[in-house]
Amino acid sequence: MNSIRLTVFLIVISFLLFCCDSGSELETLKNSLEILENEIMEKQKEAYEISEKISSLDSSKKVVDFDLVTSFTAEKKPFKHYFQVQGVVASKKNVLLTPETGGMITSILVEEGQKVNSGDLIATFSTTIINSTIEELEQQLELAKYYYEKQQSLNDQGVGTDLSLNEARVNYNRLLKNKNTLLEQKNKFSLYAPFTGFIDKLFVTVGQSTSPANPIVRLVSLNQMYVSANISENYLGKINRGQFVEIELPALNEKIEGLKIKHLSKQIDPINRTLSIQVPIPSKDKIIPNLMAVLNICDYQTDSSIVVPSSLILENSRGENVVKIIEGGVVKEKKVTIGKQYNNQTQLIDGIVSGEKIIDKGKKSVVNGQKVNLLTN
Repeated sequence: MNSIRLTVFLIVISFLLFCCDSGSELETLKNSLEILENEIMEKQKEAYEISEKISSLDSSKKVVDFDLVTSFTAEKKPFKHYFQVQGVVASKKNVLLTPETGGMITSILVEEGQKVNSGDLIATFSTTIINSTIEELEQQLELAKYYYEKQQSLNDQGVGTDLSLNEARVNYNRLLKNKNTLLEQKNKFSLYAPFTGFIDKLFVTVGQSTSPANPIVRLVSLNQMYVSANISENYLGKINRGQFVEIELPALNEKIEGLKIKHLSKQIDPINRTLSIQVPIPSKDKIIPNLMAVLNICDYQTDSSIVVPSSLILENSRGENVVKIIEGGVVKEKKVTIGKQYNNQTQLIDGIVSGEKIIDKGKKSVVNGQKVNLLTN
């Protein structure tokens, strides 16, 4: 009777699980259900043992059957095994922009977080000195042009000399070249975006003096993202360029499947004995540089194999891996040979065939040869 009451209460709790909307309530009910299931299993095991003793003392009494267990039906299915390595998200275009020349910053036309297009003006630098030099050069150029044209006129009249004309021409061309050079240098007093991206960080303020060694901004593009990781040389024989990879982004609670290794280094780091790999990932919101990633790299797969939850596998007194199955309503312990294990799933190489029912809940409470019935969920 106690067993019946517990079973009824278990059914009520199971029903409430489906009706529960609150995450905290759901977790509480799940814990209550697990406790009750364990109590039922223990009580039923105790009742079975008492019934068995009664039967041994009174042959007219039969061992009572009890609803003891749930089961998992073994079946063949594809199975993949992965090994995991830690990685980090990076961008192919993540650069510090520095000026080509030094000087005082006169304007900054961007803000942190702002998107800029290729060719957009980011900052300008003082051109006072170079402007003054250009003005002086223009005055010299004007005089040189006048003298050159005068020598050309005298030469046309036959009163000038070729030497004087040539000197005037050389001097004029030299000054003109110098002016053009300064104008090109003046363009270097402006900093432009080399590609489309986001201003990740500003390192300077207006009025600050800077040099080519000092960065002005960090510019990051989110269009060419990848995950970089260092893998132990022990896995060298298990990875190849083009191999499939699953990437988990724990901070975003996201998994990206169907990715491939694009880069595999051709040498091993002599210090940490690792080789680097790169896996391109699609550009998505919040996937940004330095985000931590977990790479699941497939090193084994089969199209058909018996795969069961790892929790179903027990160890007997001889240290052998076993499962308990239901055969004709009776518990039967079977030795199994396990293969690869991944994500709480275990491949069984031998010992179980497709269609056999492996005991799940209640497996630790029942014994070989015991009669059982299946609990319905």
